[in-house]
Amino acid sequence: MSLDTPPTASASFLTALQLDNRQIWIQAAGRSLCQVASGLIYFYIPLVFVNQVGLSATSVGLSVGISSLAGVAGHLLGGALADSPRFGRKTTLSLSAGSGVLVSLVLAVTQTLPMLIVASLLLGLSVGFYWTAADAAVMDVTLPEERHQAFAIMSVAENVGVGIGVLGGGVLLTIANQRHELLFLGCGLIFLLFLVLVQTAIAETRQVTTAPHTPTQGFLVALQDKALLTFILANLLFTTYVALVTTTVPLYFTNFIPAMGANPNASLSSTASLFTWCYIGVGAVAQLPISQAFSAVPRVRVLMIAMLLSSLGFCLLWVTGTFAAYQYWTGVAALCVMAIASVTYKPFAAAIVSELAPENLRGAYVAVSSQCWAIGYFVGPLLGGWAMDQPAIVAHKFWLAVAASTSVGLLVLRLFETQRIKLEIKSE
Repeated sequence: MSLDTPPTASASFLTALQLDNRQIWIQAAGRSLCQVASGLIYFYIPLVFVNQVGLSATSVGLSVGISSLAGVAGHLLGGALADSPRFGRKTTLSLSAGSGVLVSLVLAVTQTLPMLIVASLLLGLSVGFYWTAADAAVMDVTLPEERHQAFAIMSVAENVGVGIGVLGGGVLLTIANQRHELLFLGCGLIFLLFLVLVQTAIAETRQVTTAPHTPTQGFLVALQDKALLTFILANLLFTTYVALVTTTVPLYFTNFIPAMGANPNASLSSTASLFTWCYIGVGAVAQLPISQAFSAVPRVRVLMIAMLLSSLGFCLLWVTGTFAAYQYWTGVAALCVMAIASVTYKPFAAAIVSELAPENLRGAYVAVSSQCWAIGYFVGPLLGGWAMDQPAIVAHKFWLAVAASTSVGLLVLRLFETQRIKLEIKSE
């Protein structure tokens, strides 16, 4: 199917995914478990280590960014392992879960920046292993016309998991009298449950091939794919936006927007609750209807719509910080718009990568394309942490600069669309 040809709209979303294919639903359960733990970790690292442990926002942002640099290695190694006949998707997922348990234990005893950096390095490897193997496994068991819908289900599972993690983490911190050690130990137990699920229910879905396989072969092919590289440039911006929303916006609301809390001083639990319902909750509810509504729209155009929504969301964040009137409601609106932008983008972006990738090199293509998430989660927290260490006027105007950057994303997506049209004309 052409990337510029609208996928056939199905009569019913659930009919299209009638899945004798129970692996999609098992993978969705696994994603929820994984995201309960990792989403909780990413959300609470800035809040806990800045406001409780006493590290600076810049240094914590740097440590989260280092996690993303480690994620570069995690994605590449995970892609090689996922495509390898010796390891495959299942073993790579098991390595991710085991690494997650170790990350949680290290965070539970962390009180210094060096220890936080060690935990962040391990977290990057764990996340990299997971996403390459999990996304490749979803591609393995779905038809091309189903994939944006299958990835929509994965996105719902992701949002539900993150929502449970963030909201549950806030409740646990309150019950445990703000003892973050118990929070991270709970994450370790969840990663352990994910490991059990991988070992007992997830099948190996890697396609058997007689073609010779070397670890570098797939990466070389992917890196020579001009369309993939152009797409990654646009995706890099969007992943940076997601990183800013998930790691910097909670800190911004807590430290700069008192009206966002239930009392004059926004607390961790009130910020977590607001973020859960307005960003994660709205995303989970809107994901399947949005996927179905845009199923007849060319996928690149859907990504352009998501870029425009992101720009609107960041403008609303600026309004929230700049104007005192209706501050609470503009903040809620900003989170809701960013949620819709995120769930609009993610499944269609993943479907595009699956169409670009040869069947026997899916792990490599996912690994290369996933570098935008690693880089985005390096740049986002670092820039966001710097902005949150500045005076309020700089922190507020920071969001306008981010909104302006979406114009670059729109231009790159248009270039990608043009490349695809030219390649199709040339092949005919």
